[in-house]
Amino acid sequence: MERINKENYFVKDPSKIPSPSLLLYPEIVKQNIKKIIAQIKSTDNLRPHIKTIKSEELIQLLVDAGINKFKCATINEAKILGEMRITDILVAYPLVGWQVEQFVQLILKYPNSYFQCLVESIEAAKLLNFHAKKNDISIPVFIDINFGMSRTGIELTKIENFSEDLEKFENITFVGFHGYDGHIREIDLEIRSKIVRKKFEQFLLVKNKIEENLSKKLVCVFGGSNTFPIYAEYPFVECSPGTFMLWDWGYHQSLPEQHYEFASILFSRVISKPSDNTICLDLGYKAVASENPLEKRFIIIDHQNWKPLFQSEEHLVLEVPINELNDIKIGDIKYIIPFHICPTVAWYPYYQVIINNEVSQIWKIFPRF
Repeated sequence: MERINKENYFVKDPSKIPSPSLLLYPEIVKQNIKKIIAQIKSTDNLRPHIKTIKSEELIQLLVDAGINKFKCATINEAKILGEMRITDILVAYPLVGWQVEQFVQLILKYPNSYFQCLVESIEAAKLLNFHAKKNDISIPVFIDINFGMSRTGIELTKIENFSEDLEKFENITFVGFHGYDGHIREIDLEIRSKIVRKKFEQFLLVKNKIEENLSKKLVCVFGGSNTFPIYAEYPFVECSPGTFMLWDWGYHQSLPEQHYEFASILFSRVISKPSDNTICLDLGYKAVASENPLEKRFIIIDHQNWKPLFQSEEHLVLEVPINELNDIKIGDIKYIIPFHICPTVAWYPYYQVIINNEVSQIWKIFPRF
């Protein structure tokens, strides 16, 4: 059972904190930012994904550290970056339907920001080109590559032909390649690296040929939390992890070579002792990411031996050792590390910001849309 230093997260006066709440420790965030910059060696090769943090204040911490390129997944995330006057913004998502028109409006509304998006189909390219032509602009696009996750993207064997087709559109500018290989999760870094390098070296042959044909260099944006340390070895690649700022228990277990600290955790209270060996916390599945099995949704600091029995919308029932039950009081506070911080953040309207073990302020979490 791994010991976690509870003193890093203890709040002196929690009486004004509602539960459940999402706590944030900005000094730990700053440490995590310093670590990743040292690992990648240059902020020019770092394009963080903001889908995890969803906070202007947290984005500003990255800007203050010298980072000026960002990746996002939704139109609203791109809008926030535009409002903050971020100069280089990549919407790393296939845009279709309503999103295309909204994306064009962002380009028009925030001319000081360089907005780019992904494309992986001729149908989407036609739609982008139509709206771009209607507004007398050119849209810079990245070809999204399928490295085996088979969620989105084009297979390597089809990229060259697709790039030639893109060049035929008058109001689209082909600027680079994007790839996310979130399915490569081998715990052993050496094994993970071999898998990534093999596929990436195949891609580089195609990339070099396309660049030669077009007589221009193309930007490469690759790697999430699981693979960015491998792509960081290539000096021309922009790495785009997102979780490093906050970190979570899932990556703590599966990426042992990465030593980031938990900068955002959950705050919950005991609300009931319904039987001789069970308690209930106010931490239902509306308060923590719940895509994983129940036993892989959270870790309770200091109580990793407590067994989760079931979770409903607002309740979490746990089995506790009988010899501990008398020491547990209604209203007791528990500090909890989520397995998956990204969707957990999306459940909350704001962070409770903790500085020197006290609630300092709240930072708004902006919604997906």
